[in-house]
Amino acid sequence: MRSYLVSLTTLGLVGALFGAAVGLSEWSPLWPRLSLLLVVRGIALGWLVGAVLSPVIGRLLARRARGSHDRPRSRWRRAARGALVLAGIAPALLWLAAIAPNGVIRKAVPGGRWPGDARPNVVLITIDALRADHVGVYGEVAGLTPNIDAFAAEATRYDAAYAPSPWTLPSFGSIFTAVPPSECGLKTALVELTDWYIWEAKLADGPPVVAELLRRAGYTTAAVITNPFLAAERGFGRGFEHFRNEDGSELGSLFTRADAVTENALSWLGMNRHRPFFLWLHYMEPHVPYNSPETPPELRAQYPRQWLTRRLHWYGEMRHADDETKTRYQEFCRVMYREEVRYADKWVGRLLDELRKAGMYEDSLVVITSDHGEELFDHGEFEHGHAMHEEVLWVPLLVKWPTGWAADERVMQTVGLTELAPTFLEVAGVSTSGMSGKPLPRREGDGGAEVYSEGMFYGSEQTALTTDGYKLIYRPHEEPGALRFEVYDRRRDRDERQDLGGTGVAAGLREGLVKRTEAAQEAAERWKPRGEKEFEVIDLSAQSKRRLRALGYLAD
Repeated sequence: MRSYLVSLTTLGLVGALFGAAVGLSEWSPLWPRLSLLLVVRGIALGWLVGAVLSPVIGRLLARRARGSHDRPRSRWRRAARGALVLAGIAPALLWLAAIAPNGVIRKAVPGGRWPGDARPNVVLITIDALRADHVGVYGEVAGLTPNIDAFAAEATRYDAAYAPSPWTLPSFGSIFTAVPPSECGLKTALVELTDWYIWEAKLADGPPVVAELLRRAGYTTAAVITNPFLAAERGFGRGFEHFRNEDGSELGSLFTRADAVTENALSWLGMNRHRPFFLWLHYMEPHVPYNSPETPPELRAQYPRQWLTRRLHWYGEMRHADDETKTRYQEFCRVMYREEVRYADKWVGRLLDELRKAGMYEDSLVVITSDHGEELFDHGEFEHGHAMHEEVLWVPLLVKWPTGWAADERVMQTVGLTELAPTFLEVAGVSTSGMSGKPLPRREGDGGAEVYSEGMFYGSEQTALTTDGYKLIYRPHEEPGALRFEVYDRRRDRDERQDLGGTGVAAGLREGLVKRTEAAQEAAERWKPRGEKEFEVIDLSAQSKRRLRALGYLAD
C-alpha cells in the first residue's frame, strides 16, 4: 500500500508538471481565460495519467523485491526496469509531441487535426464598409489590395453580391440567420429607426444562428471582431464558444485595429487546431474615421488637421461649406479611405499566410466579404446607412472552396449574403433544414437571386430589390404624389446615374418589391418598441456607449 501511495504521488506530480508545461506552452496573453483553462486541463490530465500508471509500476516493483538475485534475472530486471521507465514517460512524451504547437505529430497531421474528422474548417473574414470597386479584382487599379487579389486567384469571385442592409447591425443579423432583418429582430415597424437601433435592437431568439448549428455539430466556434454594434448583449455571441469584441483603447484608437484582430485570431488558432472550427474575423477598417496608422506623413500634411473624417464633421460643417472647400474635403476622404483599405489588406494577407503555413488553408472554406459598402459622395452623401445605392449594397464576395469542391472562377449572376450561412452548413455536412435560404451557386449561370435589402439607420425607411437586370429603390413612407421609386438598369447604368423611376420600366418588379416590403413590415410588427419612452433600453456596457459616442452614433 505504501509503495502504491509513493508511486501514485510521484507519478501524479510528474504528470501534473508535464501537464502544466504543455498548458504553458500554449499560453497566450491575448486569450488569458482560455490559456488558464488549458493549463488546468493539462495538470488534471497529467495527474490522471500518473494515477493510472502508478498501480502498474507499483506492482512490478513489488514483484522485483520478491524475486531472486541471480545474475540472469538481474539482467532481466534491469532491462524490465528500463522498459518500465520508458513506458512510464512515453504517454507524457507522446502527449507533448501531439499537443505542443511544433510537436512531431501536429507537424505530421495536416492542419494539426486529430485523425478521424476530415470536415473542413470555415473561416469568415468580413471587412467593414469595404466597397467592391476598391478591390483590385473588381476594378480598382491603384494596387490597394494585393493580398486579397492573390486570394481571389484561388477563389470563386462573385461579381454581383449584395448586402441585406446598408449598414452593419441588420446586415450581420441576416448573414448569420439567412433571413431579412425584419424576420431576425433587427428591423421594427417604425418609420424612423435610428434611436431604436441604438438603444433596443438585438438579434431575436427565434431564428437559428449558423454558429449555433455548427457548434452543435461538433465545430469549435470563435469570433475575433471589433465593432460596438456587434456586441454580445445584442445577440452576436450566440453559438460562439469564444467571443472577443473589444475596443482599441490600449492601442490609442476607437476600435481594435487590423493588426490586433489578426494577432488575436492567430493566437486562438494556435490553441484550436485539433477540431474543425468556425472562425469569424471582422476588421473595422475602412470604416470612418479613416485614420490608417500607415498613412504616409507627407499625405497627412496636405490637409489641415481639423479636417477630421468623422461623419459629424461632414454633416455638421462640410455639407454647408463653399464648393472649393467641400471638393477638397471630399477628395481627402476618398484618399484616406483608400489608405484604410490598403491597411486592412495587409493584415488579411498576414492571416492567410499563416493559415497556409499551418497547413489549414487548402482544406478550409475561406470567405472574404463585407457587410456593406461606403458612400464617398457618389450620390452626394457620405458614409453609409441612409441610402440603397450601388456603392453601399454592392460588396466583394470571394470564396475559396475546400479541396474537392469544384467551382467556377467567376459567378456573374446576382447573389445575396443571406446565402452564406447555408453555404457554411453545406460544406460542414450539417443539415440546412433548420435554416431558410439556399447555398451559394458554384457554377456560372446556376440559380441567381433577387436580393431584398432593408433596414435604414438614418432617415425614413427604404427598401431595395436587386436583380440581374435592375435595381429598384422604394420609399413606402413618401407623401402621396411623390416619386416613390428609383429604377436603374444594371446592365447599362451600373453607377446609377439615370433614374427610370418616372417611366413604366420594371412594373412587375415594382409590384413585387411593394409586396415584399409590406410582408416585411408585417413581420417587423413583432419587434415593436416597448417601454415608457417609446422603446425599451437594452443594457449597453459603458465600453459600448463610449465607442458608439466616439464613432459619432451617440451625442455627448
